[in-house]
Amino acid sequence: MPWTFFGVELASRALQAMQAAMNTTGHNLANVNTPGYSRQRVNLATTEPHVIEGVRTLFMGTGVRVESIQRIRDLFLDARVASTNSEYQRLDTLYSRLAQVEDLFSEPTDAGLSRQITAFFNAFQELSTNPENIGVRANVYQQVEGMARTFRQLASRLDEMLVEMEQRIQATASEINAIAKSIADLNVKIRYNKALGTTPNDLLDKRTNLIEKLSEYVNVRASEMPDGTVRVSLGEFVLVDAERSNTLPEGIDYANKAFTDGVNRTAQVTGGSVRGLMDAVEYVRLYRARLDTLAGELVTAVNAIHQTGYGLDGNTGYRLLEGTSALSIRVSADVEDINHIAAASTNAPGDGSKALELARLRQIPLAGLDNKTIPDYYSALVAELGEHARSASAGQENQKIILQNLQAEREAVSGVNMDEEMANLLRYQRSYQAAAHLVSVMDAAIADMIAAFVGRR
Repeated sequence: MPWTFFGVELASRALQAMQAAMNTTGHNLANVNTPGYSRQRVNLATTEPHVIEGVRTLFMGTGVRVESIQRIRDLFLDARVASTNSEYQRLDTLYSRLAQVEDLFSEPTDAGLSRQITAFFNAFQELSTNPENIGVRANVYQQVEGMARTFRQLASRLDEMLVEMEQRIQATASEINAIAKSIADLNVKIRYNKALGTTPNDLLDKRTNLIEKLSEYVNVRASEMPDGTVRVSLGEFVLVDAERSNTLPEGIDYANKAFTDGVNRTAQVTGGSVRGLMDAVEYVRLYRARLDTLAGELVTAVNAIHQTGYGLDGNTGYRLLEGTSALSIRVSADVEDINHIAAASTNAPGDGSKALELARLRQIPLAGLDNKTIPDYYSALVAELGEHARSASAGQENQKIILQNLQAEREAVSGVNMDEEMANLLRYQRSYQAAAHLVSVMDAAIADMIAAFVGRR
């Protein structure tokens, strides 16, 4: 009886194949809401046919087998999502930081430095008409103090922001190193399973998600090796190579936008939130330096006029301001007595010409301010900040739309469709029931065959 149990074996293979298909479909349904999950598909194939030799050689089918459980993923689309996400995170981070800087400058509001500078010059304009009025002099002192305080507060907050951003970059570098270590560990597991001839789909999903998370921080290039591992590079710097991960250099070169040890290890950063922070640091340093320039030139120009004027005490040579930067500018101790505030060019009573000269300083271009007036130089700084912020905002919005479209496209390829999976589950269930029925039929046929054979004996 060479064919006695052939049908049972064929039905058994069908049962096993359909069971695997239902299990895989159930796995898809269970992970319908799991972020980063790729749907899996059972690929069925016929088993090797049985050859019957005779007058004619015949090939008889022997059933079905599970050839593979395939992870549905478009690697090219994954690379585009990672690249676009990296650029989006760069622009989003840059815009959010520049928006914070705009809030610090508070323009155009009464709390902004622009209004304080205007009030400073207006106070001297009023003093020029009432040089001996104590109330007007008190107002001048308050406006000078208010302007200097606004300079210091703005500089201090920009410095705090710089420190926070630099700390954020360092913290993100540590997180990047941790993710790289996790990818290297997954490489080991994936390579082991590949060597056994299996495809660890869930591990591959986890590794893809980590690489995509990495792309949010920095631009990365992932290359899959024949053994199933991936090499992850940051420019020319290899972050992950099979089972080995390399930590980023600890130094930061803001000018060249890179992590570096200053010798031979350099990791160039061209995208991601880290690049956005590096760009923001450069911008804030630029604004901070220009604020220092403005404060320094203002102190120099105002004192050059004020020291040649006379106070109510009949003396001259008093400084109105002191300091060389936005953080150190303050009202000079020389004018703590408001009678020392110079308003006159001579020691004559009622002379307000020096105060008028100070008021008109707002209209004089200064060489140290790129031949701009004091108000114009500050306005140019604020306008440049606004332009940088608008440019980052526009770029961020464009990249967001592109990223959403790519993610939707990827979801259409890799995402779990419940209706489709439920239809597959019903189809595999029916096939399983048919195979089970085949087992019953073959069992009954074998029983009849055995009974007939035993009866003949």
